[in-house]
Amino acid sequence: MTTEPYDACIRWLTRREHSRVELARKLADRFADVSTDTLDEVLDRLVEQGLQSDHRFAEMLIRTRLHQGQGRLKIIRELATHQIDASDVSDLWADGDSEAERCQAALEKWMRGKAEPDRAKALRFLASRGFEFSDATEAVKAIFR
Repeated sequence: MTTEPYDACIRWLTRREHSRVELARKLADRFADVSTDTLDEVLDRLVEQGLQSDHRFAEMLIRTRLHQGQGRLKIIRELATHQIDASDVSDLWADGDSEAERCQAALEKWMRGKAEPDRAKALRFLASRGFEFSDATEAVKAIFR
């Protein structure tokens, strides 16, 4: 197995998209003896070759998290951990259902497994999923009529 930083990045990127920050963390952990300048050059080379893209990573992350029923606030916080500004990828939010529709769908799915759900638990669930309070309260009102 090769231990060169570039080859390691290629292996990681063949499995899934990674943000630049994520690759930098992995490289720093795995190749502590290599200078940060060298690691930055490796990352720059990957970007130049089109093998690593924060925009592609954000697209994958947003699509995956939306499919998992997570709200916009939680996804934005996760993007921030990768140092990706949500406003830079605002074009990726336009597709699909509205946030309110996704909020209600997540609540309906959550309620299927509950014998006696209540409003407070439903609101906490939706908050933990990263939905806006206004969307969560509307979804709870619609379900608990």
